[in-house]
Amino acid sequence: MYTSDKKRILKNVFAYMLAACLCALIAAVYESFSHEVYSYYMLFAFAVPLAGGALPLLALVLAGRQLPGRLAVWAWSSGIAALTVGSMFKGALDIYGTTSRLLIVYPVIASVMMCLGLVLYIASLQQDRTAAGNDIG
Repeated sequence: MYTSDKKRILKNVFAYMLAACLCALIAAVYESFSHEVYSYYMLFAFAVPLAGGALPLLALVLAGRQLPGRLAVWAWSSGIAALTVGSMFKGALDIYGTTSRLLIVYPVIASVMMCLGLVLYIASLQQDRTAAGNDIG
């Protein structure tokens, strides 16, 4: 594992932590003006980038596992961003007291992007395993 890869991944972990803090701050400010109306979607939106982004990448670094490539990280990050924005939007609508049919778009896009990121990561693992097998033989 190269040091530059670790730095790149740790930079992403920092960005996820920053996003989690920003979501918590936005939720606190938004709900302070919501006249005692709360939404769990808004309150816990910070957990999406934290649990879905920072913790898995940090676990890979600490475990010494192969780090995902840029495309896999981009796809996964796009899914996390869609879930975070969707959670914040759903929370805002809950506080406002309305709904929207467009809320289904966020989890669908997030699922597609996160699956794509996972498939790209697994494919890179298989490619590296095949290349290591060819080098030995």
